[in-house]
Amino acid sequence: MKKSVVFVALFAVIAGAMAQDMKVQSAYSDMKNERLAYAKKNIDDAMVHEKTKDDAKTWAYAGLIYAQIVQEANNKDASKAVKKQLKEIKEPIEQICQQGISHLRKAIEIEQNAGTHEYLNTSMEALKSLCGAEAYYTGEFYNKGTDYAKAAEMWGKVVDDARFTKYDKLLDDALYYQADCYRMINQKDKELALYRELAKNDTKRPDVYIKIYADNKEKGDTTKAINALKKGVKMTKDEKSINNIIKTELASAYLWAGKTKEADDILNDMMTNAGNDVSALNGIAKIYGEQGNLTKAEEFYNKSLAVDAKQIDALRGMGNAFFNKAVKEHKIADAIPLEEVEAYDKKIKEVYEIYEKSIPYFENSLKIEEMDFESLNKLRLVYSIFNARTDVDAATKESYKAKFQDYDAKVKKLTRK
Repeated sequence: MKKSVVFVALFAVIAGAMAQDMKVQSAYSDMKNERLAYAKKNIDDAMVHEKTKDDAKTWAYAGLIYAQIVQEANNKDASKAVKKQLKEIKEPIEQICQQGISHLRKAIEIEQNAGTHEYLNTSMEALKSLCGAEAYYTGEFYNKGTDYAKAAEMWGKVVDDARFTKYDKLLDDALYYQADCYRMINQKDKELALYRELAKNDTKRPDVYIKIYADNKEKGDTTKAINALKKGVKMTKDEKSINNIIKTELASAYLWAGKTKEADDILNDMMTNAGNDVSALNGIAKIYGEQGNLTKAEEFYNKSLAVDAKQIDALRGMGNAFFNKAVKEHKIADAIPLEEVEAYDKKIKEVYEIYEKSIPYFENSLKIEEMDFESLNKLRLVYSIFNARTDVDAATKESYKAKFQDYDAKVKKLTRK
C-alpha cells in the first residue's frame, strides 16, 4: 500500500530534525576527541538550521567548542593533531573568541527566558574562560598604544561581558584600563566616571581614590575629596605600604581643608605604628614637610634612608619638601613692595638658600634612577629660577644655564615618548 503524502512529509521532517540533532551530538563528540575543525563545521551548520537554531543546547555546545578552539590556540603544548585541526580553521582566533562569547550568551539567555538551567552553569564557566581570553587580546592591543580610542571601545566590550557573567575581578580590570584609555585621549569626564564606578564597586586600586580626590579638590569640593581618600584607606587596609600612602594623602587633604586636628591624628597613628616601615616613615616626613616643619621632615626621611639607602622616595620627598617651602617663601618675597629693596634682597637670599638645599636630594635620586621625571623636572625648575639671580658672578650664572639646558633636554626627551 502506498504511503500517504502526509506521512512521507512528516517522516522527512522528523528525519531532518534527528539529522540536525545528530550534528550537535557529533560536534560535541568531535570536540571531546580534539577534532576541532569538524566540531566547528557541524555546530556551525546546526546553529543556522531551523530545527536546532533556537535550542539552548546548540548554542551551549557551540560556545564550548569555540572556547576549546581558543584554549588550544593558546596552548603551547597542543598536540600535532590539534595543531593540524587548528590550521583548517581560517577565522582569526580573536574573532573565534568573540563568536564563542556571543554563542554562550545566547545559550544563557535562552535558558533564562525558558526558566531552565540544564546548560547554565557549564555555559557560564566557559563564558568566563572566553572573557579572560577576550581581555588578554584587548590588553595586547591596548599595550601597543596605537589607538586608545579603539582600545577604549574594546575594553567597553570586556566590561559588558564581565558584567553579564558577574566576573568581578575582570570587571575591575576592564573598567580601570578603559579609564586609562580615556585618560590617554583626554576624555576626562569619561575617565572619572569609570573611576567613580570602580570606587563604588569597592576597588582596591589606590590610585583610583587618589584621582577622585584630586578631581574633587580641583573642583573645590572638600567633603567629597576627603571622603574619597577615607574610603581608599578603608579599602587598602590589608596592604600596609599602600595604606600608608593613602593615609598620607588623607592627612594632606585635611591640612588643605584646614582640619589640623584630623591631620595630627593620622600623623600620631602613623608614628605609633611606623617601626622600620619606609612607607610610614616617608609618609610621616611628608606630613611634617607640608606642615612646614622641615627639621622633623628631614629627621624622618633620614630614618627612612637608614632603613633603605637605595630607595628614591625618601630622597625625592625631602627634595620636594625644600622645593615646596622655597616656592611658598618665594611668593612672600615677590609680594614685598618694590621700594623695599633691602627687605626683598634679604628675603630672596633666604629663598635661594632653601632651593639650594633641595638640589642634592634630587641629584641623589638621579643616581638611583637616572631618568626620574620628577627629579629632573624639579632640577630644571630650580636652575630656571637661578638663571634670574643677580647675586652671583658670570661664571656661576653660566653654570646654572648649562645645568638648566641639560635637565630641560632630558625632560623634553621623556615627555616626547
